[in-house]
Amino acid sequence: MLNFLIIGPITKDINSFQAKVSISIGGPVYYESFVFENLNLNYTVLTTLKKEDEYLLDEFPDKEKIIKVFKENTLEFENIYLNDSTRTQKSNFANIPITVEDFENSNINVEDYDGILFNPLVFTDLDLDLLRYLSKFNIPILLSLQGSLRYSSLNGSVEYKVPLNLGDILKYIDFLFLDEFEFKFIYPSAEINNISSIFNVFDICEVIITRNHKGSIVYDNNKNIYYDIKPYVVKRILSPTGAGDTYMAAYSAKRLNNGNIEDSGKFASVISSLKIESIGPFNNSLNDVLDIINEDIL
Repeated sequence: MLNFLIIGPITKDINSFQAKVSISIGGPVYYESFVFENLNLNYTVLTTLKKEDEYLLDEFPDKEKIIKVFKENTLEFENIYLNDSTRTQKSNFANIPITVEDFENSNINVEDYDGILFNPLVFTDLDLDLLRYLSKFNIPILLSLQGSLRYSSLNGSVEYKVPLNLGDILKYIDFLFLDEFEFKFIYPSAEINNISSIFNVFDICEVIITRNHKGSIVYDNNKNIYYDIKPYVVKRILSPTGAGDTYMAAYSAKRLNNGNIEDSGKFASVISSLKIESIGPFNNSLNDVLDIINEDIL
């Protein structure tokens, strides 16, 4: 059975969507844990927060699978959704990265894992020394790029910048996840279906670009092949928060279990759509997903 290590901060989230406001725990590590839990896969969460906010972890599906790194702050976000694909954000930009020292103190044996999901949410979350350290174990590193682009403006709003060390980051990554906005922000003159010249200088295996209702594009950097993954149509939109994180976990689960790219993309599309159709994180069974896929094939 696959075993995943999920790294990144939890967040205190204030989410506003269609005139509804909710305050909750957030962060990719939270949404990804539900995917692995409901797919009956092994996983460990390594996350940061301040001691006083430990109660937030009660929302996880299994608290026993969490390793806590206590810091002086918890990362906070205010997410205001204008529609299902557009939002504005503010943050307290807590500077609380997981360092090599934190990792070593956690007594995690990296060789126990089949994949490492790295989930920075602001630019200070991504510790290059930790990436370099983890890369020595030859375990696939899967990176959600979103947080590396988030910097603070004067009023605490999130503004986007391309990190100066982006090339240094990418040379340690095996699977790169980003959405269409993030890709266009970094490479404004590039076409999504023609990116071989950008990524073939790195050892990245696959670049996965999610595109909301348009599905996703996966670029196989080893074979120089593009895959256009069609979306699974969402019946209703209740909460888009965490959909990209859910897609990343689902794709990783299928792909690292010897799934091909097309099947892994379709699998992830169904699971992320089911998450969007519910208020909370993904909470369906594997049989639910397989039934949908089989119906769609028929």
